Amino acid sequence: MEDKDGVLAKLHEEVCIVKSAEDLSVGDIIYVELDQADGINTQGYPTRLKYVVVSGAKSDRKQIAAVLINSENDYSNDPEWQKEQYLLSQKNYANFLEYDSWLDCFEIKELKVRKIVARKAEKKGRLNTYDLCIMMQKLKDSEFIDEHLKKVYGINSFEVPEV
Repeated sequence: MEDKDGVLAKLHEEVCIVKSAEDLSVGDIIYVELDQADGINTQGYPTRLKYVVVSGAKSDRKQIAAVLINSENDYSNDPEWQKEQYLLSQKNYANFLEYDSWLDCFEIKELKVRKIVARKAEKKGRLNTYDLCIMMQKLKDSEFIDEHLKKVYGINSFEVPEV
């Protein structure tokens, strides 16, 4: 089917852009422009596009907790950090991941929803149920993430929704 006027492309773009907190659920994978204020290394640039997975939200839904997806496992020499990494197979997320990548469950990033919206973050997909369960269990069990943060973002009380 030919899309001469780009209607389908525009519709797809509209559907994928995060417009509010209601567009975000635990397990959603978003592609968002982050900066040093978000706690990431921008490698000398003002901002950097990153894939993140939503791992919780504050009760007022103004902030989310997110876990970074990294293309490399930067912690291979540190056993404490290594056990907090989880391999995502590219074949399970082939529509946007170019290669096997790593969920960094060592820490959560606290991101403001209004910033995510302002930066026109794109929803790229969702973790499959298996990967979601592993990620959430790693976060619940982590000794590196403050228990108060786990409570505030609902990580400790998370249950996998029935499909």
